[in-house]
Amino acid sequence: MTLQSPPPPDQSRTAAEAGLQLLAGLGRVRTETLLPAAPADLRLADPVQMYTLAPGRPLAEAQPVAWRYLVRHGDEPVALAETVRDPSGEHVFSQLNYGPFVAGTAAALDAAGGAAGVAEGAGVTEDAGVAEVRLLHVPAVHLIAVWLHGNATDTLIPAAPVPRGVDAAQPYPAAALLALAAELAPPPLPPADPRGG
Repeated sequence: MTLQSPPPPDQSRTAAEAGLQLLAGLGRVRTETLLPAAPADLRLADPVQMYTLAPGRPLAEAQPVAWRYLVRHGDEPVALAETVRDPSGEHVFSQLNYGPFVAGTAAALDAAGGAAGVAEGAGVTEDAGVAEVRLLHVPAVHLIAVWLHGNATDTLIPAAPVPRGVDAAQPYPAAALLALAAELAPPPLPPADPRGG
């Protein structure tokens, strides 16, 4: 299997770089790993378009919502920078995340490369074809996964931290992981009582 990562729009990359440099330069990034890093020592890597999906919905309904970049200090992933579209359609800096999904996303991206190598080593290159690398977020169950979107098949590789019953950095057929996510989803809220309450 060959992995393809579409390049982000120039405006997205420019917004992510500007946001990262501004926050790092102002000293607003307060993590152990980033405190010793000068703004010039940080770089954006591994841009991936992120999609969201509600539990129980088919993968075809996933909607693109953002571009995410690993922020690296040397070879170490230290944060995630994100851009979204504003109401006018412009790409703008949204957030800098330096929580547990940083290492989890980096590990899931590494696992995606390993999964592609296993497919090639098993002699299924022609059948496996090309897969586009994406991120899938299922907010209701706190699941983020690297999404290998192919013509014939979709594979999801969850990023730690993961919901109970899910293994981080392990490839799942998309339908299997989404079925598990649907089981883990909280029940929907009942409709509002017209009598008030």
